[in-house]
Amino acid sequence: MPHLRFRAVDIETVQGISTRLVADLCTLTGGKPEFVTLECLTHPFVRDGAQERGNPFVELLWFARPQAQQDEAAALITRHLKQALGEQTHVVVQVLPIDKSAYYSNGEHY
Repeated sequence: MPHLRFRAVDIETVQGISTRLVADLCTLTGGKPEFVTLECLTHPFVRDGAQERGNPFVELLWFARPQAQQDEAAALITRHLKQALGEQTHVVVQVLPIDKSAYYSNGEHY
């Protein structure tokens, strides 16, 4: 935890930003890199009957954090993607807080 799901971002881009992004998230949260997961979802977007690439959309699943820390996480994810894809890129980050009692590791909740 945290777990990031990337949409409209190719695997090569995620691989290219992964090391620094994970390091920055761990610095922000105090977490360990081995507990951060990055997932690339490659489903196309559809508009007006046609496929389109869409804009980068990242879901950040993690245990609830203070607003300032959430804001900083969204900013650093956006910064890393814009550095890789160009400053003109519109990036959306959606934070999905998870209640610790609803998260299980090896059958046990936190």
